[in-house]
Amino acid sequence: MIDRLQNPLNLMICLKMLNVISLSDHESEKRIDKIVSKHLGERYEEYSKQANQQLINLTDGQKVKLTRESLVSLKGEEDAAKKEILLMFEEIIFADDEVLSSERKFYDLAKSLLQINTYEIEPSVELFEYLNVLNYVSCSDFASIDEFAEIWIKYMGPDIRVYYNEAYQNLKDLDLESQIQKVGGDLRKLNNIDDHQKISIRSMVEEIIFSDDEFTDEEKIVYELLLENLGVEPGIENDQPAPSPLHWLSNIEQNRWFQNSINLLIILTGVVVGLETSETLVKDYPTLFYSINTVIKYIFLVEILIRFVPKWNKPLAFFSDGWNVFDGLLVVGSFLPFGSYPFILRVIRLLRFTRIFRQVPQLRIIVISLLQSTKPIGFVGILLLLLIYIYGVIGTTIFSKNDPIHFGNLPISMVSLFRAATFEDWTDLMYIQMYSCAEYGYGDNPNLCTNPLKMPLTAVFYFISFIIVSGLVILNLVIGVIIQSMTQAKGSLEKDEELRKTIKNIDFIVKKVRARKFEEMLDTNDSKI
Repeated sequence: MIDRLQNPLNLMICLKMLNVISLSDHESEKRIDKIVSKHLGERYEEYSKQANQQLINLTDGQKVKLTRESLVSLKGEEDAAKKEILLMFEEIIFADDEVLSSERKFYDLAKSLLQINTYEIEPSVELFEYLNVLNYVSCSDFASIDEFAEIWIKYMGPDIRVYYNEAYQNLKDLDLESQIQKVGGDLRKLNNIDDHQKISIRSMVEEIIFSDDEFTDEEKIVYELLLENLGVEPGIENDQPAPSPLHWLSNIEQNRWFQNSINLLIILTGVVVGLETSETLVKDYPTLFYSINTVIKYIFLVEILIRFVPKWNKPLAFFSDGWNVFDGLLVVGSFLPFGSYPFILRVIRLLRFTRIFRQVPQLRIIVISLLQSTKPIGFVGILLLLLIYIYGVIGTTIFSKNDPIHFGNLPISMVSLFRAATFEDWTDLMYIQMYSCAEYGYGDNPNLCTNPLKMPLTAVFYFISFIIVSGLVILNLVIGVIIQSMTQAKGSLEKDEELRKTIKNIDFIVKKVRARKFEEMLDTNDSKI
């Protein structure tokens, strides 16, 4: 590219200053040199030395002034060269997830002075607030900026994270209805941009909407809200094609009658498994049980296919749901030949009962909270194990001679203490140490009591302290963890339910946004009169 530039030294000065602004370490400098040499070719080293000579004796203020003058001089280059220069700046600045404010300032200054626009849309916070609402309404798993980054960068360039973060901060404490009302007001600011940008915004939104090959009624309402504020015609035909078989299957899956029928079938499966425990019934009606199990097996096969086929082109979207994976494994397992092991087949059929947890909110809260508390309870278990180990070492040292059955060595001591932690006959262990093995606990094994010792105070302190810590404190910790998980699970499910209700009533919410818009317009006209 250097051969095409009129002022290659000015570009190199800008790049050197960008390297300083980026606060680059040795590894970053090597990466930047690789990017620059890729664009500038063989004469990169020559101009790099010349730029260093010009900058070496300058103060920081003089360097910044020289960089600004260099950018101004680059404005006279051809548009193709200026686009490549800006692309090179982007590769350097946006290579990392974290962009410094000084780097962004340099990038904005370069765009302004070069007077070149390489992207169709100028990003804004208002636009990203709308995109956030659109993704909620689309029910897409839009957990992070990476989901649609490719589409965003294609239309708006790489400098989007700051707008995304600010939009997220503006909306994070609002429910969806409040978000829609806020976005409905802020979208009016986009009416002042040029027509080319408006068309590009419409195209980007359409590409996002159809990324899952669906155009739901809710998406249509939010899409029309954008068009209304931009003042552009829709790019999507109003006459939608007839629903495809995949859409028909998706409607069946979401149908309440279908879901209730499957739930009844799950209950029937559990009842049948219970009846099969009676050998007399199975011997008297073998054909009936075989027929019922076969019909149930194939119904569940059809049901999993109805759920999977609409997402066949995006299998990850289906298998990312743990319940779908679980249901699929149960269906596959029911067709495997377990003839020699009927118990396994019976357990597989019985596991279908767990699907009821997904349908009943109260059961879902309990199951989710138990699953979420697994990790913290594991840490509580480690704490309990450490406590048992410490007390086991102490108990073996003190009580092994008097009570070889329960404290003869460290592993036996730890097992005895685990038994005590469950409050199972822990007083017997304490009494043996209090009164000695000769007077308590060794009546059936007097030959093992070779060195009886009475340690009343030591035994009382040792066992009472262990029971208080292990049986009460640890137990309360477990209860606290589960209660906290239940509170979080309940809050999450309530939020999801509120979101579903808002999406269901989105038409009415958008009407309120439009009503407020016209109300403001009428107030404005009244004030002019």
